[in-house]
Amino acid sequence: MAYLVTARKWRPSKFSEVVGQEHVTATLLNSLKLGRVAHAYIFAGPRGIGKTTVARILAKAINCLNPQDYEPCNECEMCVEISNGRSIDVLEIDGASNRGIDEVRDLRESVRYTPTKAKYKVYIIDEVHMLTKEAFNALLKTLEEPPPHILFIFATTEPHRVPSTILSRCQRFDFRRIEIQKIIERLKLIAQQDKIQIDDDSLFTIAKKANGSLRDALSIFDQVVSFCGEKIKFEDVIKALNIIDQEIFFRVTDIVKEKNIKAGLELVDEITKLGYDFQEFLTGLSEHLRNFLVVITTKSTELIEATEYYKSRYISQANNFTESDIIRMLKIVNDAEASIKWAPQPRLKLEMVITQLASLDSAVKIQELLAKIEELEKYLNSSGGANPENFNIPPEGGNKSKVEMSPTSQNIQPKPSQKTETLTLQSDDIDSINKLFDEPTQTYEKKIFQKRETPKIIDPEKILNLIREKWDEIVNKAQSYNLNLTTALKFSWPIAIKESKLNIGTSTDLHLEWIKKNRSFLREKIKELCNLDLEIDVKIAEVEQLNEKIKQLSPDLKLKKLIDDSPFVKSLIEILDAKPID
Repeated sequence: MAYLVTARKWRPSKFSEVVGQEHVTATLLNSLKLGRVAHAYIFAGPRGIGKTTVARILAKAINCLNPQDYEPCNECEMCVEISNGRSIDVLEIDGASNRGIDEVRDLRESVRYTPTKAKYKVYIIDEVHMLTKEAFNALLKTLEEPPPHILFIFATTEPHRVPSTILSRCQRFDFRRIEIQKIIERLKLIAQQDKIQIDDDSLFTIAKKANGSLRDALSIFDQVVSFCGEKIKFEDVIKALNIIDQEIFFRVTDIVKEKNIKAGLELVDEITKLGYDFQEFLTGLSEHLRNFLVVITTKSTELIEATEYYKSRYISQANNFTESDIIRMLKIVNDAEASIKWAPQPRLKLEMVITQLASLDSAVKIQELLAKIEELEKYLNSSGGANPENFNIPPEGGNKSKVEMSPTSQNIQPKPSQKTETLTLQSDDIDSINKLFDEPTQTYEKKIFQKRETPKIIDPEKILNLIREKWDEIVNKAQSYNLNLTTALKFSWPIAIKESKLNIGTSTDLHLEWIKKNRSFLREKIKELCNLDLEIDVKIAEVEQLNEKIKQLSPDLKLKKLIDDSPFVKSLIEILDAKPID
């Protein structure tokens, strides 16, 4: 007799034998007991979890000649024919190869005829989402009002691709991925029946590799048996399936803990020689780090899919990392997992990831650091000064995350008559605080506890005189910018400095508008020539205030300004060769 694979040999033939889909089988059994069998069902879910198998069992149950508690007997003529695929009243149709409107028209014609032997004519359409839009539309009327002897069962892995008009006419059952423990129990039962010796670690590895699909688990089991024979060991399973050993992931976290970059590069070389897929390695490493995160946050291993041996190791090694450390490592690994597939040098990419992980410093919670800073400030406020002997300042290269007060300094209270002076500890970020710990004690004391000097206030009158001295240069700068502004400035004069504002007086409303429009230029030039950043305020000034400009100039400068401001006077002096009279 030809060999029959385990998945077909151990295919369930009753509702009670279906693994992990109790919510579906219980509902179908109750509908049979109550006589409330619908005319159309749709079974949705991932591959290999029993959709088509349950459809066949339902077809046998409603057509069985000798049902036992509404389960098929699997012995009568109808059950045998349906199990062997020979019944002409139970038709299994592949939706991928019969997806056109012509095939659906043929189906509509055959629906009219009554079954030859069975009570019901059952149409099982697998991968129904592959039907075309036209085929679905042609099926609508028949599906809504089929003859009483017809039962439709649709199976699909992509229910979102099935039109809502079809879904609304069916009873929908969502099949779940099967739990690892249930797959292990099923594999253990099959191994006992077939007299195959296999350890628990091997069963767990096969079940986890199947990813919730019992059919995949049975196919992997067949492959392992073919490789190992009737005695299966965990080491042989790892070789047969080319699965990355969990020990390698624990070696990665040891490398991170010890910050051993050399060992990390050697590990990448070992992974390359063993032929492991880099992306699969990073996926496994992400799960490994996730397990640590679960243990750190929940303090238990209930949410971890691992053997008891590895669960105990996660518990014992979780204290080596903090929640922040694991999150940072997960971010690095997940980013690399998404990009390594397209990297021109994937080995170099993996080496960079391991090196980056091994180079990470321990994360310091900003709340803890701020609490330490606040503690320092409170002590300084209470003691009125800084005494570095009261602090345990770590030496250079020490742990940067701890600034501890000595026991003698923690209980210091200010005297009632003592005047205290508040000192503020300035810090932009964590790095700037850490840098302080890298320096000697004297430098640390000087930088943290040094009083900030109060800026000196310059006399406004001196600032005003400085701007007045530079006013002609400012006017000259304006000539290359705007001639109208230049004219306005010539008939204007700095009057006063009030509240960090330079008040400029001018003679006409027109000049006032031009200066207002160009305040930014004027402010920039004052900053450039006088090194002063002042806001500009302009108003109409009296003639006496503007004449102050002429009064402060020497006679020679008055004449020069008169000549420069009047082209007529300038040309007249040149023609007459005139000279100033003392």
